[in-house]
Amino acid sequence: QPGRLRLTTIDALCAGLARQMPLLSRFGAQPAVAEEAKRHYEEAARRALDHLEGKGEDEREHAEAVATALAHLDNDVTRLARLLAEMLARREQWRPLWEMSASPDHPESAIGEALEEMVGEELALVADVLDDAWQGQWMPLARFAADNLGGANLANSLSDWTEALQATPEQLPRWRALAELLLTQKDEARRTVTVKNGFPPGKEFKAQKDAMLERLAALDAGPVAALQRLRELPAPDHDNDAVVRALARLMKLAAAELWLVFREAGEVDFGELAARAAAALGDELDPSELGLRLDYRIRHLLVDEFQDTSPAQIELLERLTAGWQPDDGRTLFAVGDPMQSIYRFRKADVGLFLRVAENGIGALRLTPLRLSRNNRSCPAVVDWINASFPAVFPAIDDPLRGEIRYREFVATRDALPQSGVMVHPVLAEKGDGATGARAEAQQVIALIEAEWREDPARSIAVLVRARDHLAALVAAIRRHGAAWRFSAVEIEPLAGRQAVQDLLSLTRALHHRADRVHWLAVLRAPWCGLCLADLHALAGDDHDATIWSLMNDAERTGRLSADGRMRLVHVREVLAEALAGQGRQRRRRWVEDAWKKLGGPACLGGATEAADAQAYFNRLDALDAAGRFVLDSLEDDMGRLYAAPDAQADGRLQLMTIHKAKGLEFDTVILPGLDRETAGRDMPLLAWDSFPLASGERLIAAPVNQRRGKAAGEPTVYDFLQRMEKERSRNEDARVLYVAATRAVRRLHLVGVARRDEEGALVAPRAASPLARLWPAVEAEFVRAAAGADEGRLKSALQPARQEGLAEFVPQLLRLREPVATPGWRAPDLPAPVT
Repeated sequence: QPGRLRLTTIDALCAGLARQMPLLSRFGAQPAVAEEAKRHYEEAARRALDHLEGKGEDEREHAEAVATALAHLDNDVTRLARLLAEMLARREQWRPLWEMSASPDHPESAIGEALEEMVGEELALVADVLDDAWQGQWMPLARFAADNLGGANLANSLSDWTEALQATPEQLPRWRALAELLLTQKDEARRTVTVKNGFPPGKEFKAQKDAMLERLAALDAGPVAALQRLRELPAPDHDNDAVVRALARLMKLAAAELWLVFREAGEVDFGELAARAAAALGDELDPSELGLRLDYRIRHLLVDEFQDTSPAQIELLERLTAGWQPDDGRTLFAVGDPMQSIYRFRKADVGLFLRVAENGIGALRLTPLRLSRNNRSCPAVVDWINASFPAVFPAIDDPLRGEIRYREFVATRDALPQSGVMVHPVLAEKGDGATGARAEAQQVIALIEAEWREDPARSIAVLVRARDHLAALVAAIRRHGAAWRFSAVEIEPLAGRQAVQDLLSLTRALHHRADRVHWLAVLRAPWCGLCLADLHALAGDDHDATIWSLMNDAERTGRLSADGRMRLVHVREVLAEALAGQGRQRRRRWVEDAWKKLGGPACLGGATEAADAQAYFNRLDALDAAGRFVLDSLEDDMGRLYAAPDAQADGRLQLMTIHKAKGLEFDTVILPGLDRETAGRDMPLLAWDSFPLASGERLIAAPVNQRRGKAAGEPTVYDFLQRMEKERSRNEDARVLYVAATRAVRRLHLVGVARRDEEGALVAPRAASPLARLWPAVEAEFVRAAAGADEGRLKSALQPARQEGLAEFVPQLLRLREPVATPGWRAPDLPAPVT
């Protein structure tokens, strides 16, 4: 009975719950949902910092929190406001922080004590690998090195090392000194030691140096990994406990100001909807009337794409299922693939999937079901992915670090002819990024042509991690010819197109007569087209007067050429009429009428530019209707405009990001840009994480590093937490690559640029790039391509030898390049003259 089945998104469900209980949700009239709430976050952050001047008794605590935060950031108000606004965008994640800061049961030292406990447990794991017997081998050598280093820190820590190190935070400096002795700055085991490491030259020290080198050579991967972990551990201290508590109070204050900003604007973000919906339901011990009514009505919950749920959504499910009992006829079914969890920027946490599978939701325990059938890709593609991706993914599941091991699957489709995975190396010189991007675009075009020659009806998708990775390809396709029609959803930004830039200049000039740059741009635009000489004659020697006043100065305009005066008269008449009618009609109509009278539509280069102009006016109208038109942020608002998909495209060729392609399938998938790294993430105001320790789940937090921080190379708590966050991002990058590869039905093309150094040798791909992850599976193809390129150059160089009658030796000379591609190759026996 479809009437008893409701299909909805979680955000829509939250909005519906909040609407049913307006008093409990504190919304009253239902607000609109802001697609882009950044301006609200910035306003709330500014208001929170204004409490620095609070004089009343109630304001004293707020003023102290703001003052402490500013002192930590060297009184950089702009930076603090920016970081605070960024934190407001994910305020539901740091709610435990301000709850803890407001609780009398958690003193300021609670976070520092949790850190000490965590460091102690990490050292215990290290001590299991570097046990007493292992340490005993290094003690005399470490003391020898310390004695020769004099007053260095290493000497202070290890000069009297006679007993095995214990797994206590107090011993961390000695543990670190041991890691410093055995590892290089690149976290690799030392291959040699010098006087800088405490082993001076000379025969009298040869025995100790030889013993050190022998033990270093025998150092295996397990101890090296443990030593690397030692370098990452922060020293426990309580210096930042007060700062953390002050920042937590400041963020709570900013969240309260944000609620007031939302009420004034009549709109909220999705995070606020989820929080108010949870509040409207109540909790298990004190459910609201709405919660009781839903408990009676809802019998079954099915949550799709469960791997992309956030903590707030998990809390909502806990409240919806509060009071459910096993075998009471009500069921919760959550389905998702943890290997496809790729929405961390939307606060999704793959660790939640693993925790729910193990512990359930609330009091509900779930029965895991393992699905392993792949109904999309053909066997050749599935087999390659099964063989290649176990090395791309982590070896084990770890919710804390966002690690998901690879789970193999089985193809159910029949085998297709000429299917599989192809690798297409593109060679470029090191440091020449532009040439590599152009060559890669040409390679992609060649692949598209080849696919359509084989089957003109074949669907092809070009998938990239970021929109800007498609810039060179889009330009190459447009140069290739207008016969190719492609769909590109939110790929081509409009802000960089000339027609939109001209409209931006016209809008800013009409609103601000003293904006010289944009007034000059209006005169330079196609509808006027003053040459540079006329622009200089008009305004080159007067930097104080507005361009509009100079345009109305008869003496000034008399300096222009006859053509320039004629052009200027037309523009001046149109703009005078527009300025006289300012404020008498809607903003969009005002700007659009001026643009049309200037001749703007006649200056467009076809239907595409006309659509761009209409998109600009639609956005301008939407900003004006919502009361969000701000001249200073107009470029930023228009920066989120993208070209509309080609209405004449037949869907055979689609360009999109990997995130947009999730859930789709295509006959052929092309993955270019594999050599490119993803952009780095911003440094938040406060870093925090929960760690499952022996005493229970404990929260550790640290403020952003001060510019005058600790000694260089010494990790802070903030560094430690950010390194863990970076590790989660790297693990998600592996899952993004997996999602891209599994969109292919018949054929998958991998395209990447390999750099070569001055000697022609391949340079290893950058560690954070997808190509580095796939390198074990594709290296042979890149080596073969490099060898082929070298052979081609050598043939060209040997052409004069052929002309001089030495052609019989050319094949033997070409074989000299074979070691590049063939390990174990032996040089051929060449005649004496050639040798």
